[in-house]
Amino acid sequence: MNISDCYTTKEAAERLGKSVVTIGHYIRTGKLTPVEDFWGGHRGHLFEKSAVDRLKEELNQEQPNGMMTGEAAAYLGVTRAVLQSYLQEQLIPFEKTTWRSREVVTIKKVDLDLFQETHKERLVEDRLKQRLFYDRKKQMAFYQRFSSSTIQEARLTWDTQKEWVFFIQDTGAQLSFEEGIYKHDLTPDYTLSFGKRTGTPGYAKLSLPLQLSFTRQFLDLLYEQFDLSNVYMDIRQKENIIVLYVKDMLLNAVENAETLGHFLESNAEEGFVAANNSQIRIESAEKSLSIYLPADIKKKIKQAATEQGTTMQEISKRIIMDYFK
Repeated sequence: MNISDCYTTKEAAERLGKSVVTIGHYIRTGKLTPVEDFWGGHRGHLFEKSAVDRLKEELNQEQPNGMMTGEAAAYLGVTRAVLQSYLQEQLIPFEKTTWRSREVVTIKKVDLDLFQETHKERLVEDRLKQRLFYDRKKQMAFYQRFSSSTIQEARLTWDTQKEWVFFIQDTGAQLSFEEGIYKHDLTPDYTLSFGKRTGTPGYAKLSLPLQLSFTRQFLDLLYEQFDLSNVYMDIRQKENIIVLYVKDMLLNAVENAETLGHFLESNAEEGFVAANNSQIRIESAEKSLSIYLPADIKKKIKQAATEQGTTMQEISKRIIMDYFK
């Protein structure tokens, strides 16, 4: 047998979409059997890829048709509580079925995709409330730049278990958070500002390649000059991209502003980017519109907003957008 035909414990967990703890349970119950490690130097166990793939097929056959709530919440990038609010408001169709002697809720992927398309603004707002890309207590954020007397540039990131680690830019090495802080004396190169969330509607959307120097430069400017309460990040490490939703901003004292601005503009999916010699401005594509309505119509819009857990502005926007579509 060749080592390339084997998964490590972490790789098996990722392949099955389970935790490392669950892999241990599979070993104890006989669902997975480790192979002898002839090669050495591996933490945990090794498993034949074919055995892991067979188990994946068996688990898929055992599961009910559609996604269960935990998987559906992860697919939308929200918590289970937020997903449950969508189900209670009947925004997403679902079915109840019996699985392993208990009643479970299942949701079809096509219905989740339709919800993402028709309720994009609300989904972004709900994701914004989660703030998963930073730790406010520790005053640190994803891809924040750290350094020390011996390490010129380290980037804060996550490992496969979503634990904070440092990525050393020059060598490509990875350090645990504790090793970076206590052994190498890594400290942040700037402080973060969380500020207050603005009520101005609309976001600019940027999809940036995670490893490019321009992306790192922009994130440093963002962290140094902008309030994180007005930023949402969707970090897709497997795809090697970072999707940002940002409120209107003006970045000052920017080196190579026009070049960086062109990079951001070419990766902007929504909104506008403009740059001059030392500044970059990013704006949402949404503009304000003031209208006057009869009192009874306004009352109905307010009632709909209350029932759907959103704003009158969002309800009005949907009506106008649906009309012109």
